[in-house]
Amino acid sequence: MFPPSTKLNTPSPSPLSAPRQHARSQRSSGLRQMARTLFRRWQRRRMITALQELDDHLLRDIGIERHDIPRLVASFSDRELGMRPVAADVEREHQPQDESAVQSGFSV
Repeated sequence: MFPPSTKLNTPSPSPLSAPRQHARSQRSSGLRQMARTLFRRWQRRRMITALQELDDHLLRDIGIERHDIPRLVASFSDRELGMRPVAADVEREHQPQDESAVQSGFSV
């Protein structure tokens, strides 16, 4: 048996591999940053679209003027961008309901 400190089949680091690893880590870091930027832009566009689809009454209820939506969304943090602008039950309250559902007291 080999003593526990002996490593088998472990290549020793060559002096040429360090610059390659550094270049590879810089590329992957740049790709991660670009992906993160693209994802944030997509989230901002999605939030702007969702808020613009709300009627003026709902926007006033949450204290937003329609013309302020792009400026407001630009100031959101990453956490805020991940939020839904309105809960599903609030959206259903403001959608026109089927007449039979209204008569029975159930929402669609």
